[in-house]
Parts: sequence; structure tokens; C-alpha cells
Amino acid sequence: MGSFPAPEAAPTRLQEVSLSIGLLVVFWGFAFLVMLSDVDFFSLHDLFDTRALHHEHIVVALFLCGIVAAAISPIWNRLRRTNG
Repeated sequence: MGSFPAPEAAPTRLQEVSLSIGLLVVFWGFAFLVMLSDVDFFSLHDLFDTRALHHEHIVVALFLCGIVAAAISPIWNRLRRTNG
């Protein structure tokens, strides 16, 4: 006998969107804090300098990871809805 999840246990659209926005705010907030902790704020010269890791690289990585993390939640929920 298999277990079936109750329909009311599925996340609502508002919960899905707020989770995505929350993840985006957290990652972008960390990126902003890293940006503020840099002495020369943000420079393109340091961004394109690949010889050493700079604050700018971490900021861009956090920015992109925020977008990916915010996109994973609705994609995962949509796949779960269509498969289940």
C-alpha cells in the first residue's frame, strides 16, 4: 500500500514565489555585504583579474547562485506537480 500525499500538503503558489524571493534576497544580501567589505568597493579591473581571488569574484558568484537557487524551487515544484 503506497502513501499518497494529501492535496492540502502541496505548497501554494504564494509559498513557491515567496521561497524564491527569499532565496534571492538572502544570496543578494550576502553579495551586498561582501561588496561593502571591500576596501575599493567594486572595480572591473579586479573582476577580470584571474590571477587571484577578489571580492568581486565572490560577489558575482553569489549573484548568479541567487538566481539559480531562486529558479530551482519553482522548477522542482512544477516537475513534481506534473509527475505526481
